[in-house]
Amino acid sequence: MGGPSKGDAATKARIINHMNADHTADLEHYLRAFNGLSASAAAKAQLVDMAKDKLVIQTPPSGDETHTVAIDPPMSSLSESRARLVDMSRDALQRLGLSDIRVERYAPPAGFDCVVFFGVAFYFFCAATVSLVDRGAGTPIWDALDAAIPPALGGVAGYVWLVRAIFVPVLAIHVTEAWWMAKTRLAKHRVPAFGGVWCLWVASVFFEGLPAFRRLDRLVATERAKKEAQKH
Repeated sequence: MGGPSKGDAATKARIINHMNADHTADLEHYLRAFNGLSASAAAKAQLVDMAKDKLVIQTPPSGDETHTVAIDPPMSSLSESRARLVDMSRDALQRLGLSDIRVERYAPPAGFDCVVFFGVAFYFFCAATVSLVDRGAGTPIWDALDAAIPPALGGVAGYVWLVRAIFVPVLAIHVTEAWWMAKTRLAKHRVPAFGGVWCLWVASVFFEGLPAFRRLDRLVATERAKKEAQKH
């Protein structure tokens, strides 16, 4: 029996080059979904060989550690590769609980979202500086706030009490919201953890809460509409 034709060899080389140049994330997803590797173990995957029934993917750190991902059922020809690899990518995302929409940018607050953002930021400023206020009557900050805050609202003493009383619940709520954003939105839409975009979204949720969730969901809906439009 003869070896692969020149046409098959050229097709295979083209597919390997394309996958390594533009679809390394898909290779990582194959390893995670079909071979059970962790995200860290599958990182920086490279396709080194393929056949009608398998992909051979190499991963660091050794540089020669290879993993075989089965193509089931086998392809009848390498010309089927594009459609089959797309189907495998979709299946891998579903198994991993990931979205086919990847968020790659940050949408800053606008309109009422800015009001919420700066309102919460102002509270944390107050919490950070409350010890400077609470030095007793006769200090410039105490006297200025005491003159500005009506006695009906408790004056400056009421201000100090309120800022301190709500600090723990406010902090707990906003930390929980930031964690929930990272877990249910950013991970799902494949935003690299602790990267620039990830940090901006987490910071926004910490200061805004629900408005940032809504803004991210609108961004995802827009990207999905664009993707659907490209199919027609």
